[in-house]
Amino acid sequence: MHEVELATRVLNALRQIAAERGARVVEANLRVGEINEPSSLRLWLRKLGGAEFNSTRFQITHIPITIRCKCGYEGTAKSIDTHLPEPRLGIACPKCGGHELSVTTGQELEIVDVKLEEGARKRRTKKSR
Repeated sequence: MHEVELATRVLNALRQIAAERGARVVEANLRVGEINEPSSLRLWLRKLGGAEFNSTRFQITHIPITIRCKCGYEGTAKSIDTHLPEPRLGIACPKCGGHELSVTTGQELEIVDVKLEEGARKRRTKKSR
């Protein structure tokens, strides 16, 4: 359940941003790699955010899992076990059949920007992790 830890980290970062500006988070735009299970992360953001983030809109851009093989192949991966301490690919390279693959995208977790509300005023702030 690494999504719980990730959701906690995102919520803590949003709390810090809001506290520094004396505002409330209205919207948070996130980039989330498929390894971090964006749909589950959204669920945990709601559950763990409680009343404080009840009306916050979480916009999540899904980043696909892409792989690179030592043979030079680069492409997307559909099968990965995200419930291991280190995510492992459950596939062979479609080009050479090898298993020496590395993940090039799909592990991202970024707060791209945040829309804040200070009283009646709304403000957008950029935040990158």
